[in-house]
Amino acid sequence: MLGAHTRRKGPKPRARVRFVRTPNLVAYWKDGSFVIEDFLRRRQITAAPYAILLLAAFSRPRSFQDVAGEFPQYDARSVEKEARKLARLGFLESASGKGRPRDLFHVWRDSFPAIYYQSVSRDVLYVTDPAETRTVVRDLLADSPQPRLHKDYRRKGVVLPKDSANPDIPLGNVLHGRRTVREFGKRSVAFSDFAGVIRGTWGQTSWLDAGPFGKLVAKTSPSAGARHPIECYVIAWRVEGLSAGLYHYSVRRDRLERLRLGDFRAEAVRIASGQKWVRGAAFLCVMTAVADRVFWKYRTADAYRLFFLDAGHLAQTFTLLASERGLGPFTTAAMQEKRIERFLGLDGIAEFPVYLCGAGAPVRGGPKPITALDPISSSPRR
Repeated sequence: MLGAHTRRKGPKPRARVRFVRTPNLVAYWKDGSFVIEDFLRRRQITAAPYAILLLAAFSRPRSFQDVAGEFPQYDARSVEKEARKLARLGFLESASGKGRPRDLFHVWRDSFPAIYYQSVSRDVLYVTDPAETRTVVRDLLADSPQPRLHKDYRRKGVVLPKDSANPDIPLGNVLHGRRTVREFGKRSVAFSDFAGVIRGTWGQTSWLDAGPFGKLVAKTSPSAGARHPIECYVIAWRVEGLSAGLYHYSVRRDRLERLRLGDFRAEAVRIASGQKWVRGAAFLCVMTAVADRVFWKYRTADAYRLFFLDAGHLAQTFTLLASERGLGPFTTAAMQEKRIERFLGLDGIAEFPVYLCGAGAPVRGGPKPITALDPISSSPRR
């Protein structure tokens, strides 16, 4: 039998790595330059118009070599070079990568203005040092006059009767006595007072017949469409009869669900952007928003505001209930969202933090006038 001629086996050709465009991109003109921005990662590049065509070519997984053939007017090597540059900058990603970011447009049901604002307005840095704060305030006042504190039309109107805010009425007492408190005594808050404030703010009061939507929850504060997207997480460290730790308030069960035990007052200060006076309180409530509760029904971008409107209603209810029980309440929007999300185990997309409030036992003799300046935001991290 004749011997068969055998070929020597050479190395297998390398498989071409495929890339795909990162999903969360916007483009716009800025100062005469064309900017492409990955708003989730907060990366920006200035680019020529052909970069858009190059990114568009990677709308599905492709190799650099395959895409280069679609630009016959350019040298293939130059096209591959630009594509590799986009990959190094993170605007193109390996199609097989496990850590690829989620498509936020899809998660938030194509509400672009909402998800863009949510992404670029997070984790603002705050000035907490008193000396730095005074410098910032001086710069603000030197730059322009302070805006008016009131708005009026200077037209004829109806004067409200004085007894409309009668301090003899219990609610009037509460309204007139409500003050933001940032100085606290070392006394613990009674559990009954703590429970009354939590239940009275976030607890369910009844059911609503919403027709085709079935039964919906009613609470002491209003919510658009009775969607009630706000959840309450409590960091407690000075409440009688309650172990220090992190809890979630279950509306359905009307109970606190223990998530983690421990004294987290230092963490409370950190998630409140370093506001040290928070440590003196008894507990801190983190309000988060569950996105789909709102976007499921309201599919327009302006629905984003509903999260903050709801949180504002709840914060007012919280401060009034806390004041009624002799506690010293406070609210603050100076928070570190990513830190909160890590601490609570949230993804920051389907559920994200929107507001902080808390309370403690006020100092003897009642709260003192607030003289400390609020934290002032500086440029967001990029």
